This record gives sequence, C-alpha cells and structure tokens, in this order.
Amino acid sequence: MAWAGRVQTAALLGCVLWLAAPVLLRSDFRLAYVTEHSLYTCKCVQGMAPCGVINSSQCECKDHPFSVLRRPDGSGILWAATEQLTVWYTSPLNVALLLNNSEVRHLSLVKCNSVAGKAASYDYFTVQRLERLTVSYPSWRPGQSHDITLGRDDGPAYQEKEARMAIIATAVLTGKSSLKAYTVQTKVDGKGMFPFPYLSASKVTLPEASSMYVTFLY
Repeated sequence: MAWAGRVQTAALLGCVLWLAAPVLLRSDFRLAYVTEHSLYTCKCVQGMAPCGVINSSQCECKDHPFSVLRRPDGSGILWAATEQLTVWYTSPLNVALLLNNSEVRHLSLVKCNSVAGKAASYDYFTVQRLERLTVSYPSWRPGQSHDITLGRDDGPAYQEKEARMAIIATAVLTGKSSLKAYTVQTKVDGKGMFPFPYLSASKVTLPEASSMYVTFLY
C-alpha cells in the first residue's frame, strides 16, 4: 500500500510539473517605453505588435522618475546583462540617455511617432556587449527597418571576445534611410578614453580587458 501511495504521489507530481512546464520555460519579453515625459520598463509574457497597447494582464510595468536618466556614475538602469530588450520611444534624446552605458546583447529600437524629435546634446551613446541591433520606424517610414549583426566584418575572432562595445550615433534614433557599421579592435585606458578623438565611455562600467572590440553604427 505504501508503495502504491508513492507511485500515485510521483504520478501526481509529474502531472503538476508537466502542466507547469510551459509557464516555467516561458521567456519574458522585456520592453522599455520612453516618451518626452514618461519612462516605463516592462516584463511581458510574450511579444506585442510594435507601438501597440501594453496589456496589463500580460505585462508587469514600472514607472520610473525622470531623474534616473541622468545618473552621476553613468551606469544604465536596465536589467543587468540583458539578453534581449525592445525599446518603444517618441523621444530620441531620452532613449540615448536611458541606454548610454547599458548592457544589452540583442537590442530592438522602435520609433513610435512620425516626427524627427529633438536632437541629442551629444553625438553618440554606448551599449556594451551588443551583438545585434534592429531599428524600425513604423509610424514614420512603414516597412523600413535595419537589422545588423555586429562584428560580422571582423570574422570568428570577434565572437570569441567578451569585451565589446557599440558606439551608436544618436542620428540613428531620429530616423535614417540606411544604417552602416564597422568594427575595430582597440584599447581603452583607465580613464575610459579610446584612441579616437572626443570618444570616451564611463570607466565604472568598462570591462577589465587590455583590448576590446568597438563597433561604430551610424
């Protein structure tokens, strides 16, 4: 009888785990929504149509104060070591402030209005460990999108390196008919300075490496 009870318990536990498996294995869709006056970060159970309605039954969102966009240490507020992030935005300036010095591997930028927006007060922002960038402007230029895999021009050696950084021109956020990229291997000194004029990064977030791959997107 005890043996039969254990069998029944094991079978019941297996059934519960089987039913729960789709929930446990389900990956989150991570979304940031950035406007001129608001900033939300969300975790959703599935992807959504670009610039659509954020369903509260499928997404858990946080409303952030705007003060987080100007952090004294220059570090990102997004999830640490984020694998994939989608950003819907109407303010290119605030997106650049939000993403600067963040760490995202696959980044999708979606412009949700049909105006160019304010030009940023600086020419570029940096994203660490970026491997793929997708940019689209569905409300402005329907059907036009850019999809770039970083480091493809540098061969297999790039994929083996953990230290990498993307330098993204802010003009990409306001709308471009074409998107170009090139990758170089370089060194960064202890102050976060690159061997390029007027180019630097926050030393707080830089990886400890004698050299790193830098990809320029413009």
